[in-house]
Amino acid sequence: MKIAVYSPYLDTFGGGEKYMMTIAETFSRDHNVEVLLDRHLLNFGGEYLKNELSKRFSLNLQKVSFIEAPVGRGAAILDRSFFLKKYDAFFYLTDGSIFYPTAGKNILHIQSPLVGQPAQSLWGKLKLKGWDLIIYNSGFTKEHSVKNWPLRSEIIYPPVDTDIIKPLEKKKYILSVGRFTPVKKQADLIEAFKSLLNEYSVDGWSLHLAGSAGKGDMDYSDELRDLAQGLPVKFYPNMDYKGLVKLYGQSSIYWHAAGFGEIDPTKMEHFGISTVEAMAGGCVPVVIGKGGQLEIIEDQISGYLWNTIDECKELTAEVISDERLRSRLSENAVSRSKKFNKDKFIENILRISHLTK
Repeated sequence: MKIAVYSPYLDTFGGGEKYMMTIAETFSRDHNVEVLLDRHLLNFGGEYLKNELSKRFSLNLQKVSFIEAPVGRGAAILDRSFFLKKYDAFFYLTDGSIFYPTAGKNILHIQSPLVGQPAQSLWGKLKLKGWDLIIYNSGFTKEHSVKNWPLRSEIIYPPVDTDIIKPLEKKKYILSVGRFTPVKKQADLIEAFKSLLNEYSVDGWSLHLAGSAGKGDMDYSDELRDLAQGLPVKFYPNMDYKGLVKLYGQSSIYWHAAGFGEIDPTKMEHFGISTVEAMAGGCVPVVIGKGGQLEIIEDQISGYLWNTIDECKELTAEVISDERLRSRLSENAVSRSKKFNKDKFIENILRISHLTK
């Protein structure tokens, strides 16, 4: 069978891209899989994207072809329509824009809340009829999208490499992973850590911030470094996956604050891949109780959820001071992370797509 996969954001190397490329990897074992490149993505080159995605996400994309295609902004409707007809299945990560697809089976992936999108218009409803299924990355994303996207849907949590990430000898590290951008609230975490050091007995502990940082993120990254001056805070921009896996294994506590102070669901964590990765590494998650985090953490069993910075500090101090509690929560976090492993993702993708050799 011939299968096409299209994500307009391959060059951002985020969670949605890992999701889509894992789909490509899965089907490439038995089928002919092509990743479609629009005009923007062609500027990076198919080989570069293939190699970088393989390396960053520890994927085997050797049998996947990256090809130029009439998709994305500026693509002619007729060209796209004729082009997609040759595929037995088509997977598309949408940002809210849709078109009428012509492959044998057409599956949309929505990874962030889409509110008031064009699927509600007459033309939008017509285009939506061409799609067979929507797959959401979390119940949170579905809850904030389904009203405007009235189509049969499934929730399939993202694939997490829980078999690769293992607990190592633990250090006094508090870790947070996320792109260096204001929406991830690293500035709030640095301020929280500064207060934690002043208000509680946490000698020897340090804060470690890892994540991708593109050219447009450098100003914010510099601001964070200025804010952290004089504090035991380390930065790891664009760390390779092997290094990140090691950092997960060494860290004791995981912080996440995306959505803090926000009421807009699009600014909250839509799922929380890095949270699950940290749990697989034995980190105790102490994360904000918003967005997809609520579907990951069993509060007080496999981690803690907080709503205010004061709660974050108090819960963190409790975990630091009680080694027995930290050990129990860590073991439970590792166990919980297995619910979101890559094998389960593959099983669910194959189930909903009904694609056989």
